[in-house]
Amino acid sequence: MRDTSADMLDFVQVFKHVPAPCLVLDRDMKIVTASDSYLDVVQRSMEELRGKFVFDAFPEEPERLEMLRGAFQKALNGEKNSLVKIPFSIPIDTPDGPEMREIWWTSIHHPVPGPDGEIRFMIQKALDVTQEVKAERLKETIAAELQHRVGNILSLVSVIARRTANNADDLPDFLNRFEGRLQALARTHSYLTGNNWDRMTIESILSRQLADHFEADAGQIDMMGGEIHLTADEAQILTLAVHELTTNSVKYGALKNPEGRLAIKWNRIGPSGYDLEWREGGILVEKEPERSGFGSMILDTIVPRQLQAEAVREFSAESFVYRLSVPERSMPV
Repeated sequence: MRDTSADMLDFVQVFKHVPAPCLVLDRDMKIVTASDSYLDVVQRSMEELRGKFVFDAFPEEPERLEMLRGAFQKALNGEKNSLVKIPFSIPIDTPDGPEMREIWWTSIHHPVPGPDGEIRFMIQKALDVTQEVKAERLKETIAAELQHRVGNILSLVSVIARRTANNADDLPDFLNRFEGRLQALARTHSYLTGNNWDRMTIESILSRQLADHFEADAGQIDMMGGEIHLTADEAQILTLAVHELTTNSVKYGALKNPEGRLAIKWNRIGPSGYDLEWREGGILVEKEPERSGFGSMILDTIVPRQLQAEAVREFSAESFVYRLSVPERSMPV
């Protein structure tokens, strides 16, 4: 008995339910039909598209249009071809009105001959690779940013090493100073991972650098300020300043004895700028320290220059104040 299942097959319905975005064009590049998967991607109905010139239905930039037109024409000339990871703009309706949404497709274009062998149509089979392309671009962006930041930190370490050596009395003195500055950077860098990469705060830098000297019940250190986020580069530079201030305070200032008091406060200037004040009291300043060392250069020159900020150091008989004023700057989204 003859199997008539093939005779009963409705090829229009089969094509309609093909589990891939497929579009059929005639020789004039007018839309003949499309699979439901294709219509879902472009968010259009067959009634809207049937009979329309494909580039009237989906307008494109001239460069993209020529690339697509060339691929379609090759298929209509009998040559199967493909385009890999190409951007394609889809007009969609939103509550705020129509807008263009860009997706990326890898598409294959098949010629479809008629009974006489002449090419009558072409089928475009498209695969939405938008998420793959976005993941690749994110990976490339992260790699470039990492290379940039590693370069910055290595340059900073090189400067620290040279300047520390110039001002050290001997090798043990150099190693002691250099290790302290390097550990300060490492402490901050270890926190700059994952979601913290561009979201470190002034308070977190101060807390980490002062952790060895802060006692909750002693009341010797008072910190007050809002949540101000820093980029990774800013966090590294500000860490240098806080480390130098902390080291000097332990050696000569408020953190040298229990009577000393350290008050740190910061506040926002506009959407992204900020003021930072480091104030030490209860100390005896016999004379203002010389400003020729590398620590002074960090506080007076390197940090303000890198942050495009203004820095001021003030000494009196019983106090020391360091103020840093950072103007508004661009922050990552």
